[in-house]
Amino acid sequence: MTTEPKQPHQANAAARSSLSPRLNPKPLLFAAFGGMFGALLVVAVNFAGEDPPFRIGVVNIQDILERHIKDYAARNLTKEQQQQAAADFSQSLESEIRKLAKKEHLHLLVAPAVLSDVPDYTGYIEHQLQVPDDL
Repeated sequence: MTTEPKQPHQANAAARSSLSPRLNPKPLLFAAFGGMFGALLVVAVNFAGEDPPFRIGVVNIQDILERHIKDYAARNLTKEQQQQAAADFSQSLESEIRKLAKKEHLHLLVAPAVLSDVPDYTGYIEHQLQVPDDL
């Protein structure tokens, strides 16, 4: 009986398949699922830490300033007192607008700039600044 000699590449392939261990897919699947879980966890933590979305509101600054000017005109203040009152009011107005915007997560715009129906916070700001409404 004559046996034909095996081709060298066939002999090497047979030797390699019998010597190399089979690749176990379980660790690869575990690593893939672990990576996906880690990525989802990072995304969830990122979204959970964000502030709620901002809304839009308006403030009629012109109306507030007109009432403020009428109020101080009725008090017969000196020029220096008027300047100090204007500076104090301006600082208070800006502070109240910033507090409201932060508290309610708002982007506040001046009323003439907005053509659609959005909440008007003018009355709230006037109340906070104690601007008389009977003027």
